Amino acid sequence: MTTPPGPSGRRRWMAILLLILLGAFLVQRATRRKQGPVHRNRLFASLVWQGQSPYPQGEPIHAPYPPSYGWLMGPLLLPSIQIARIAWALLQLFCLFLLFRLAMRWWDCLDSPRGPPLLALLLSLLLVSRYLLRDMSGGGGNLIYGTLVALACIRPGEEPGEDRRPWLGIGLGLVLGLKPTPLLFLPWLAMRGRHRTLGVALLVALLCHLAPMTTLGPGLWARSYAHWIEGVWLYGEQVDLFATPSHDFPPFTWMNQSLRCAVARYFTTVPPDFAHEIPGSLFFQGLGLSAQAAQWITRLLSLTLIAYGYTTLYRLRRSTSPWVEWGGTCLLIPLTLLLSPISWKAHHVQLLPCFFFVLTIPVAPRRTRRLHVALLLYFVLCTLPGGDLVGKSLKEWLQSLYVVTLGALWLYLALAAFLRRDLPGSAETS
Repeated sequence: MTTPPGPSGRRRWMAILLLILLGAFLVQRATRRKQGPVHRNRLFASLVWQGQSPYPQGEPIHAPYPPSYGWLMGPLLLPSIQIARIAWALLQLFCLFLLFRLAMRWWDCLDSPRGPPLLALLLSLLLVSRYLLRDMSGGGGNLIYGTLVALACIRPGEEPGEDRRPWLGIGLGLVLGLKPTPLLFLPWLAMRGRHRTLGVALLVALLCHLAPMTTLGPGLWARSYAHWIEGVWLYGEQVDLFATPSHDFPPFTWMNQSLRCAVARYFTTVPPDFAHEIPGSLFFQGLGLSAQAAQWITRLLSLTLIAYGYTTLYRLRRSTSPWVEWGGTCLLIPLTLLLSPISWKAHHVQLLPCFFFVLTIPVAPRRTRRLHVALLLYFVLCTLPGGDLVGKSLKEWLQSLYVVTLGALWLYLALAAFLRRDLPGSAETS
């Protein structure tokens, strides 16, 4: 006689059903868009694989990305664009499944009397739902990249110094071959003693960056990389962020929620062309400091955040607490989003593991209430607003306040505060 499923089993099946329905909706939505990232990725890849310069003058496709990005996106050229979109959307959903599976494996290491925190997973998904919709609209890669980094850095069941699955560094190396933003995670791997994973990641990244030489030839490969490196350097060192950048890099837009754009908005004077995009009754000017002053403020803030984060992680490098295993990697996610010169709202889909962490970590009842209020405010101010719900004017105003940047900063400081406390299961922290 078959035993009917208990409450936990029913909740699990309800969660699976919800995810299947969500997946069907997201795949259908991803295939409706005629342009988008998959279209641009195919254009960029076609130039690299045809042996042409990936940076045609005056025709920017993917100026911030290295030639290796186009080489690695080559498989998207094999099917029709519609099939490529469906395949990419299914890959995104598979990565979402891998994140959930990683969370369950990590939870099993806690020896918690509670069952799997399915509600925490669903709430985490809700908190990044707007970013997930943006990322899957036309085929963004942020969920995929974030998952590959998480799989390499979060190792449930492995003690500090253990490195039983160094092949997980392949995924991290592929992401480093696509874009250099995960560099901040490499010192954490070294601190945790996972040197073989680190070595695999660096080797794969090196091979990825050398691979375009097979289609571009040594001369064009060298010129293309010189062009890209120069563009990245000039973009990173650009003083006036409201001016048009060189090398066809993306100009200023309110959607770029990076730390340096937020500093420029609040500490300098916003030019009329951008100020007029915000309703006059809602807009207020910055403090009127010079662009040079704002640049130094950004550098000081960035160095402070980096020092605070890495000193926190260094203290925990030998901790055996499963909370450190998950939370240490999570700490670097908002830091990466803050420091990257380009931080679109869709990039913040990578915060999903961070929200899962703060929703599951045990805290005192008073702190629990404060945390729930903060998460509710984040959802209302950062996740929920969109042109379809609040109108374009209010959406642009909220973007001009950099609420998503401030949300990432709050999450970073909250994660650091959690990690600096005495965590359950921590045997050694220095």
